[in-house]
Amino acid sequence: MRGLFLMVGLPDMPLMSVVIVLAMIVLGAMLFGWLADLLLGDGGFGVMLNTGILLVGAFAGAWLWHRYGIPTRFPAEALRVVIATGSGLLLLIGMAVIRP
Repeated sequence: MRGLFLMVGLPDMPLMSVVIVLAMIVLGAMLFGWLADLLLGDGGFGVMLNTGILLVGAFAGAWLWHRYGIPTRFPAEALRVVIATGSGLLLLIGMAVIRP
């Protein structure tokens, strides 16, 4: 389990701290899903599906950046948060545009 946490970019910390961090990530994604549902209106997928799409996009974007990213002078953790947020929103907006 420790290897999985390190692979996705979480620091090595006690289990209770990991649970709190993951709860904050899910609550943040639910907030973004709710806001996206308000902004997209009928083009959205509902709060829970928006949240799932955002989480999948964020995980994929952060993982891809961690694996293939270009080194920058910005802190890696802050850059990964920005990349994850942007890729999650980009996936959600892209799916809303492509949706028939």
